[in-house]
Amino acid sequence: MSTTTTTTPAMTTVATTMGLSTATPTEPAKAGTWAVLTGDSVHCFGDGVLIASAFMADMRLGVIASLAVLAHEVPHHMGDLMVLRHAASTRNTALIKVSLAGAVTAIGGLVGYWLVEQLRDYQPYFLVVASSSFMYVALADLIPQLQKRLSARETAAQIVWLLAGIALVTWVSGLAHGH
Repeated sequence: MSTTTTTTPAMTTVATTMGLSTATPTEPAKAGTWAVLTGDSVHCFGDGVLIASAFMADMRLGVIASLAVLAHEVPHHMGDLMVLRHAASTRNTALIKVSLAGAVTAIGGLVGYWLVEQLRDYQPYFLVVASSSFMYVALADLIPQLQKRLSARETAAQIVWLLAGIALVTWVSGLAHGH
C-alpha cells in the first residue's frame, strides 16, 4: 500500500522553527512529536500558574492575563496541530494530543492556586516571572522578524501592527487600572 504525504510550506516552516524534521510520517520523525507535546505541556502548565497568580492578585488582572494567554496559545496550538498532524496517523489523533497538552493549563492553574496561597508573600515575584515570559516572546520571536529586509509596503504594515499593539496594550492597561 502506497501513501503520499504532502508538506505545505507552512508545515515545513513550523516544523523547522520547532527543530523538527519534515520527514514523511513513515520515517522516524514521529519521535519529535513527543518533544512538541512535552514542551507544550510544560508551557501550558506555566500558563496555568500565571493565570492563577493573576486572578489571586486582582480579578481584572486575571481576566487580562487569561486573554493574553489565549491570544498567544491559539496560534501556538495551531502550529503544534500542524506539526502533529504531519506525524500522526489521523487528524483526530493530532487534535486529541494537542487538546491533552492544552488541558495541562488547568492542572497548572490548580497547582498555581495552591502554591500562591501557600507562598502569598512571593506573589509579586510569581507575577514578575510570568510577565517576563511575555517579554521573552516579544524579544526573542517578534523583534528579530522586524530586522528582515522587507519592501516598503511590508515595513509599513509591520509598523502599523506594532503601533496597533502598543495602542491595545495602553488601552487594556487603562482598563486594568480603572481609567
